[in-house]
Amino acid sequence: MNSRIQAVQAPYRGDAYYRTPPPDLPSLLLKERIVYLGLPLVSPDEYKEQIGVDVTELIIAQLLFLQFDDPEKPIRMYINSTGTSWYGGESIGFETEAFAICDTIDYIKPPVHTICIGQAMGTAAMILSAGTKGFRASLPHGTIILHQARQGTQGQATDIQIRAKEVLENKRIMMEILAKNTGQPVEKLAKDTDRMFYMTPEQAKEYGLIDKVLESSKQLPTPIPTTFS
Repeated sequence: MNSRIQAVQAPYRGDAYYRTPPPDLPSLLLKERIVYLGLPLVSPDEYKEQIGVDVTELIIAQLLFLQFDDPEKPIRMYINSTGTSWYGGESIGFETEAFAICDTIDYIKPPVHTICIGQAMGTAAMILSAGTKGFRASLPHGTIILHQARQGTQGQATDIQIRAKEVLENKRIMMEILAKNTGQPVEKLAKDTDRMFYMTPEQAKEYGLIDKVLESSKQLPTPIPTTFS
């Protein structure tokens, strides 16, 4: 069955003033059922304006669309992201951004194969672990980092207290998701994520975050053929 997604595939030719555009890369990736998380998951509007896109909204929209396009074929999600924080661990987004993506992965019918390329840090590592069991992977030189974002709160004492409760609740949810996905006890996860916890792909495999280390795309599972009713 031909996919209903039609990517722009016009040739790039003509004189300098009337050239047709090259293929639209995001559309081509989507046509191949590939979702790429390559940016941080930011919450404040000023960060979204800098990036030029609402990353969480885009990822969720792509997952939902690919389920509509074919509810049986797998989706491949490549991850190279610092999650809801900067490289140093400072928070730039709410954990709920990542929770929404994890919930969507669980909600949709197609299996989601998650693959770390480069790094999966903090909540991005949580998303990596949320892929379909048996199909969570990393390339050989990827880095998986578990940590909790450092939160800074300003304002009145009441506002700080409310935010502190939210931070603790988000931490609890994150530990529960990671415990379910990795099989690790919540107590161990809480201790390991208290500071930056770096893992090689092999260590992440032993930890239960991923299932395999990929040397080549030939090791990717063969896509499920489309069936007709």
